[in-house]
Amino acid sequence: MKGNFIARFFRRGPVMALLLAAAISSAAAIACSDGAVAQPEMAPATLPPPPSGQPPPMATGQSDIADFVGRQEDLSTQWDAIRDDFDQWSGGLDSCRPGTMRQALNEFAVSFNEVTEQARGLTRREAASELADLLIVAAEEEEAAFRRLRDHWQPGSVSLFENVDLKRAAAARARQAAEDRAIELRTAFENRLASSAEDESRAEFARQFDLMARAWAQMHKDYANLRQTSNTLDADVAAQFVEKLVIAIDALETLSDAPAGTEAAIEALQTAAEDELAAFQSAAEPLAPPSTPAPADPEAPDGSAEEPEFDIDEIDAAVIGAEKALQAASDLIGKTGAAEGESEIDPEQGLVELQAFRTEYSRLVRAWDAFHDGYNEWRSNEGGCDRVEVIRELDKYSRRVSRLAREVRALPSAGGLLPVYTLLTDAASREENAFISLRNTWQPFTLDAFRAVHQERINVDGLRRQADIAVQELQSRF
Repeated sequence: MKGNFIARFFRRGPVMALLLAAAISSAAAIACSDGAVAQPEMAPATLPPPPSGQPPPMATGQSDIADFVGRQEDLSTQWDAIRDDFDQWSGGLDSCRPGTMRQALNEFAVSFNEVTEQARGLTRREAASELADLLIVAAEEEEAAFRRLRDHWQPGSVSLFENVDLKRAAAARARQAAEDRAIELRTAFENRLASSAEDESRAEFARQFDLMARAWAQMHKDYANLRQTSNTLDADVAAQFVEKLVIAIDALETLSDAPAGTEAAIEALQTAAEDELAAFQSAAEPLAPPSTPAPADPEAPDGSAEEPEFDIDEIDAAVIGAEKALQAASDLIGKTGAAEGESEIDPEQGLVELQAFRTEYSRLVRAWDAFHDGYNEWRSNEGGCDRVEVIRELDKYSRRVSRLAREVRALPSAGGLLPVYTLLTDAASREENAFISLRNTWQPFTLDAFRAVHQERINVDGLRRQADIAVQELQSRF
C-alpha cells in the first residue's frame, strides 16, 4: 500500500515528488534519533557548487508562491487579451485571403463584358464603321486580358497584372485614334459641304464639255469615213465641217469657268480647234483671185489662169491634232469633274452618322472609364488588402507579445518555482518567435498566412497548462 501511495504521489508532478522525498527523509531521521545513542557532531558536508550561470536553489515559501501565482494570473490575462485582439483583427482580413482575390478578379472579368458589348453595339454605318472596328478590337483584347488574369492568377503573380496594363494602354491608343479619325472625317465632310457650290459648278462644266466633245468627236468620225473613200475634199462638204467646228468652238468658249488644273488643257484644245477650223476653211473657201489677173498658163488647154488649191494633208494633220487635244482635255476633265466617285459618302449623311457615333461613343467612354476607376482604386490597396497597414498591425502585436515575454522572464525562479518558470518562459518565447516570424514573412493572399501562429499556439497552450498544474501542486503542498 505504501509503495502504491508513493507511486501515485510521484505521478502528480516533479515538484510534489521533490517535496515528498524531503518529508520521508526527515521522518526517517527523527525515528532514528529517538532510539539510538547520539553521535558526536561532525562538520557539515560540502555541497557541490551550483551549475555555472544558475543561482543556488533557495527554499520556496508560501508567500513566494502566492506572489508568483498573482503575477502569473495577471500575465495570463494579458496573454489571453492579446490573443483575443489578434484573433478579432485577423478574422476581419477577408480582403487579404486568396478566395477574396479570385472573387474580385472574376467580378472584373464579368463586368468588363458589359463594356465590350457596348462597343459591339456602336453605329456601324459607312462613315463610322472603321471607328467602331478600332474600339471593338481594343475592348475585346482588354477583356481577354482580364479573363486570363482571373483564370491563371496565383499569389505573388505580377505578369498577368502587367499584361492587363499593356492591353489597357493599347485600348487607350485605339480610343485616341478613333477620336482623331472622327475629327478628320467631320472636317472633311464639313469642307465638302462648304464647297458644294464649287462642286456643282465643276459638275455643270463637265456636263457641258461632254456635250461639246461628243459632237466634235462625231465630226471627226465623219471626216475619217470620208477620207476612206476620197483623196480630196469638196468645198461644200468642207463648208459643212466648218459649220460644225464653229458650233463646237462657240460651245467651248461659252463653257463655265474651267476647274482648277484644267486651264492648260482647255487652252491647248482651243488652239487646236482654231487650227482645225482654218484648215477646213481653206477647202471650203478657196482663195479669192488677185486684183491683177495671173498670166494664162500656156500648158492649159484653153489657156486659162491656174485655180487656187488647198492641201488635204494639212487638214488631216489639223484633225489629228484636234483629236489628241480633245482626248487629253476629256480625260482630265473626267477626273476632276466627278464628285470623287459614285461610292463617296454623302457629306450630309456622313455628318449625321458621325453625330450618332459620337453620342454612342460618349456613353461607351463613360462606362469604360468608370470600370477603370473602380479597378484602379481596387489595385491601389491590393484589392482592399492594405499591405502597409497589415504589416503595421503585425508589428504592433509582435511588440505586445515581446513585452509580455519580458515580463514572463522577470517572474521569480527560485527553489520550487524554477520548473514553473521554465515552462512559462519557454511558452512565451515560442509565441514571441511565432509573431516575429509572421511579421517578417507575411504576404497578402497567401494560403493560411496565420497557420504557423495558430499551430505554435497549441504548443504554447500545452506548456501553459503544465505550468498551471505545477503551481497548483505547490499551492496544495502549503
